[in-house]
Amino acid sequence: MSVPCEVIARRFLPALRALVARELIERHGLAQSKVASLLGVTQASISHYLSAKRGKLRGLICKPEELKSMAREIADKIASGSVGPEELPKLFCEMCTRLKREKGLLPPGRT
Repeated sequence: MSVPCEVIARRFLPALRALVARELIERHGLAQSKVASLLGVTQASISHYLSAKRGKLRGLICKPEELKSMAREIADKIASGSVGPEELPKLFCEMCTRLKREKGLLPPGRT
């Protein structure tokens, strides 16, 4: 039996990171090395995200459109400088909590 956080850590977060990386590179014109630094991963990880070797959009607990919307929101915050690398884990946790709440995986009032 997998608990929601395991499923999210295994599938949701890599897919979200991949989409955020793509947004930062394609829409905001950042280099792979800069995106890797911002996301706290290696440049090789970013390359794998971009080539779809990692962070695939299958087996998710939400629709790809929902995930893309979250990724765009995060990428825009990163690109504008309103969220720095040290605040990024909290932002990912907030997105995860929001998703779990929307999908009924988290009891009301829990964070």
